[in-house]
Amino acid sequence: MLYHLKLNNYMNPSEFERTKPRQTYAQIDGMISKYRNIVNEHTIAGQTLIMESSDNARHYMAQEVVADLERLKAVFLSGQ
Repeated sequence: MLYHLKLNNYMNPSEFERTKPRQTYAQIDGMISKYRNIVNEHTIAGQTLIMESSDNARHYMAQEVVADLERLKAVFLSGQ
C-alpha cells in the first residue's frame, strides 16, 4: 500500500506537459535571447570582433550564460 502511494506522488511526463510553468519557460527563452544578442554584437560573419579586453570578457561571459541557460532549458523540458 505504501509503495502504491509513493508511485502516485510522482507526476507522469504528460501531466507535466499540461501543467508546465509557461512563464518560467518564457523567462528562460527571453534570457537566452538577451545573452545571444550580446554574443552577436561582437560577431560578424562567424568572426569574433573584439576591440577591448572588456569586450572579450563580456563576449565570453555571454557565451557561457547562453550555454548554461540552454542546459537549464533542456532539463526544464525533460521535466526532471
